[in-house]
Amino acid sequence: MKRISNKELKELIQLTTNQPISIIDVREEEEFTEDHIGIAKNFPLSTLPETMAEINREQPHYVICQHGVRSEHACSFLENYGYNVISVSEGMSVWNGETSV
Repeated sequence: MKRISNKELKELIQLTTNQPISIIDVREEEEFTEDHIGIAKNFPLSTLPETMAEINREQPHYVICQHGVRSEHACSFLENYGYNVISVSEGMSVWNGETSV
């Protein structure tokens, strides 16, 4: 499984302002609503089997959660279905970049 640190993700976001990258936040909707990376889309891990068809299988996705555990589970699940996913190791608990509320 591919992994990226919060620092690497933050740098990648800053470098790709013209073509935003895909960030999937797998926290529950309530957690996502509290704060999230502005360009992230919410696909809670608990609903991922039902909602994964909405995710573009052709592009890479950076998967984040609160501490890194759910993103690892989500990546393992999505990889089994041929998705190109990268887990964000530390999660939102240590994110120091911009967020949206």
